[in-house]
Amino acid sequence: MSLKILCAGGSKEDKEAAENAVRDGIGSRPARESWTVSLVKLGRQWSVTLDGPDKGSPRSTFMVPEGRLREAISESLGQSAGAPAAGPASPAPVTGSPVRSSVSGGQRRNSYQCQKCGKGFLVSYEMEPGESEETVPAACPHCWQIEQVKVGMSAAVNNDYRVDKA
Repeated sequence: MSLKILCAGGSKEDKEAAENAVRDGIGSRPARESWTVSLVKLGRQWSVTLDGPDKGSPRSTFMVPEGRLREAISESLGQSAGAPAAGPASPAPVTGSPVRSSVSGGQRRNSYQCQKCGKGFLVSYEMEPGESEETVPAACPHCWQIEQVKVGMSAAVNNDYRVDKA
């Protein structure tokens, strides 16, 4: 099995413990499988995105308290394999879908409409070929309402996206 762990936030010790928890939580998988796990430390929680062998959208994205990382990953994988739905909480849904999208090379620019004030805003970010998307918060530049939008995984992990008035 190929496993790539992307980890942002927290101390060196936090990152090491999280990486070990990910390895334990995923367990042994078939050699042909390739996994990418994105971890972002937010206070005393981890934002986790598991991308498995299916190259579509992320298999699972969720928030988990720092002490339950291994169990939450195991539950998530068991849940996707048909176990009862008693896993971690789902993230906030995307509150808007792009009204328009434009692509220039790896640069993406999605146009959204704010759910509160109705005015348009743009979300710009870089996206690698074949990269999955992640849901992130974006403040409407007109009224500061927090909307949930999608950006490329690396832009989400690095907070490397921009929100502008349309």
